[in-house]
Amino acid sequence: MLTCCGGDDAEPLLVDVLVVFPAHDTVRVSLPAAMRRCTSGGSVLLEGVTPEGSGVLMRLHYRDSLVTATYPIVVPADTTTTGATVAVRYLLRDAGHAFFFDSGSVELRRDGAKIGGRIQGSGIETGIRTPARIDYHDVSLPRPSDTVSCAYQP
Repeated sequence: MLTCCGGDDAEPLLVDVLVVFPAHDTVRVSLPAAMRRCTSGGSVLLEGVTPEGSGVLMRLHYRDSLVTATYPIVVPADTTTTGATVAVRYLLRDAGHAFFFDSGSVELRRDGAKIGGRIQGSGIETGIRTPARIDYHDVSLPRPSDTVSCAYQP
């Protein structure tokens, strides 16, 4: 499930998603983005969602500080390993589709108070291995007081 806070229609589109299916079919969507710190510390949450229902959710768990690095994809239930959990939801012919990455990596570049990078990986959606690439740029880091619960709930 992907959830996000309500947003202003004039938000800049900071996340670009490309989902590729067998037979070379693709879905592209651009999303506004917001980043929050997790209340437990050592993690951040990147959220992007459209009113139509497409979205991206990434929880990135880091060691001591959030630095430029490449982080591995970890499964959603793993809340302690340094790495990222990524989920994608998209619409194809008015039908919702969703999957979480079970392989891949997150490249993160930190430039002062902003981050950018690329998420590449794949997951299983309706029994089919589905690769996706997500580019994000100029996403502002949250204030220390801007926190949400990132607790995993199966």
